[in-house]
Amino acid sequence: MSVDSGITVRPARTEDLAAVAGQHGPVGETPWDPFADPARLARIPLEGLLVAEKEGTYAGFLYWFEGRKPWFDKGADQYAQLEKILVRPEFEGWGVTQKLVDRFLRDVTERQIPLLYVAVPETNPAAQRIYERAGFRPFLRTIHFRRYG
Repeated sequence: MSVDSGITVRPARTEDLAAVAGQHGPVGETPWDPFADPARLARIPLEGLLVAEKEGTYAGFLYWFEGRKPWFDKGADQYAQLEKILVRPEFEGWGVTQKLVDRFLRDVTERQIPLLYVAVPETNPAAQRIYERAGFRPFLRTIHFRRYG
């Protein structure tokens, strides 16, 4: 399928919050995860919430935020963190992720944000390729530990 398959990306509106939370679902819900509940989602800064649609049908979302002085990169000042992207399964392969990333890059460029971060699981090589094509480079690795008690 073509990357330009009638997918549009726009800033989210209040009426989109139920679709975003419904797609994310309560799986893995934690006290700090606003995406699992529309009421919690409404309390975060929504200026970085982007919604993708195909012919008016919700296809997925991307959320990013602007910050200053990240704890994980000493010496850095202003930055943007791409926090989450989810695409509905029936829209995978339509270029939705690419369109969302392109809009994110346009928005941060317009705001003259000089430094961008995104975290990607090593088990998701498709996402890694998208970000590498967009100019991201590996920066930091985190090891997750698990203990059964």
